[in-house]
Parts: sequence; structure tokens; C-alpha cells
Amino acid sequence: MNEKESFGVYIRKKRLEAGLTQKELAEQLFVTESTVSKWERALSYPDVSMVMPICAALRITEHEFFTACDDDQAHVQELAAKRWRRMVTGTRRFFAAGYLIAVVTCFICDLAVFHALDWFWIVLTGCALGFCFTNLPFLVGRSKLPICLGAASGCLILLLLSCWLYVGGWWIIGGLAITAVSLALPWVWWAIWRFYGKHVLPLCVAALTVWVFALLAVIRAFTGGDWLFAVACPLALAGAAFLWAGFSVFYWLPAGPWLKAGAAALLASLAVPVFNSLCDLLIEDTHGPNFLEYFSAGDMLVRRAAGDASWVNPLIFQIMLVCAVALIAAGAVVEIRRRRA
Repeated sequence: MNEKESFGVYIRKKRLEAGLTQKELAEQLFVTESTVSKWERALSYPDVSMVMPICAALRITEHEFFTACDDDQAHVQELAAKRWRRMVTGTRRFFAAGYLIAVVTCFICDLAVFHALDWFWIVLTGCALGFCFTNLPFLVGRSKLPICLGAASGCLILLLLSCWLYVGGWWIIGGLAITAVSLALPWVWWAIWRFYGKHVLPLCVAALTVWVFALLAVIRAFTGGDWLFAVACPLALAGAAFLWAGFSVFYWLPAGPWLKAGAAALLASLAVPVFNSLCDLLIEDTHGPNFLEYFSAGDMLVRRAAGDASWVNPLIFQIMLVCAVALIAAGAVVEIRRRRA
């Protein structure tokens, strides 16, 4: 009987909050006014088939109907979701209005001031490229990623062509080649994720590694110089080695998060002397500390006393190294306790 009474009180409360009389609620539910009265006086329960219509009329959830109390957490989540949707909608409208204003204003100015449409196409294609990232994902139902990526790729190429039409020159050939190689990476990542499905992360890292060298080769083909094999490739190989080492730590190392974080921090700290030493070796007119000097506090202080600004690099390395060792020690303790438990 207590359950019926609490249910009747709750139904009456929600009816009044909805601003409905018993007669108006009965008309919405296609029942008699006396039926609603019996519910509220705890003389009867609604039929199961009436649950959804009652919830819709009183703007309550089925959980609230059966428990006869407000689900405050659900209301908070619903309110937060509504606020998020309003913010997203407002942001989309803001960007759309901004694109429209920019396009219309530049169209009028280009015609009125220069009596032609030349740089206007740069603005138009630039706004179209931005639209692909800010508005298009919300307008596409299925296959969002390939559609938005394809549209962005097309707009980027059109933007380059618009710039070329405005300024001219043979740079467009190199620009299109570099853009094509740059766009290849996200398309390869999408293809791996869409069609392969296994070992996605290692394959994506492998694609990134190959892509870096392909991009360097294309840039070298259009800029010339002997920097590709003399400087760029050794530095890129070192970067790839650290990339794979860090990825292996997080992906394959059978350890807890603290120990993985310590190993990654150690790799990041070692990258400082490795890359700086490589630059000193490969690039002329650089006189920074060699690899072993990064581990010496005495050499660092000597450079500082001599007014050599390169002492900052060993200082950064030594601070990072101490933090990495501390993380590894903490991770080792946690790992030992975890395995003993």
C-alpha cells in the first residue's frame, strides 16, 4: 500500500509540474478522468501499456516511473548533454556565419577595388578547407572520416591552385607534390584502420616512419642541395629510432604505467644529447658539448662560467635524467609489489 501511495503522490506531483489537470492528462492518455484520479489516490496502477505514454506526458523517464522518484543524476546528465549540444550548435553557426561573412565581404571588395576576382578564390578555398573541419563532420551521417578527409584534401589542393593563379610561378609543381605526399599519411592511416584492423598502431607507426623519409626525398627533389643524406637522413633515422623505442615501451613492455613512464622519460632525456651531438657532428659552425659532456656537471659549470649559452642543454638533460631515474625507481617498486600480491 505504501508503494501505491508514493506512486500516486509522485504522479500527482509531476502532473502539477507539467501544468495539467486530471482531465487534460486523461485526454492525452485516452483514459477517463476517474482513472487518473484512481492512480493519484493509490486505488490502482496504470496498465503496462500506459507506461511510455505517461512518461511522455509527464516528461519523466521509465526509471522514475517505476521508482516513483526523480532521477537527479539522470537530469544532471541530460542538462549537461543539452548544454553541450547547444554549445556545439552555437559554435557551428558561429563558424558558418564567419565563413559566409568573409566570403561575401571579400567577393565585394575584390570586385569593387580590383575590378576582378583573383585573390577572392584564395579566401573561398581557405574557408572551404576550414568548413571541412568545423562544420562538415556534423552534416555527414555515415563514413564521416573518409568524406571529411576527402573534402579537406580536395580543398587543400584547390587552395594551392588558387594561390598559384594569383602569384604564378613554377613552385606549384613542388607544392602539389609535397601536398600529395603529406596527404598520403592520413589516407594510409585510415586505410590501415578501415581495411586491415590488426596491429593498427604498429602499422601506423611504420607508415609514419616511411612517410618522413618520402617527404624529405620529395622536398629534396624540388629544393636541391646535399642536405638529404648528409644531414636530414641521419637525424630522421635517430628520430625514428627514438620513436620506435618509445612506442615499444608503451605497446610491448610488460610493465605497469609507472615503469613505462620512467622508461619513456629516460628515452626523452637521452634524446637531448643524441640529437644535439648529431647536429654538432653533421652541421658546421656548431660548437656545443659532445655526448659525454652532457653527463658531466663540471663541464657544464665551465661552459657557464665562460659565458657559453650551450650549458643550458646539459642542465636540461641532467634534470630530465634525474626525473626519469626517479620514475623508474618508483615504477620498479610498484611493479615488485604488484607481482608479489
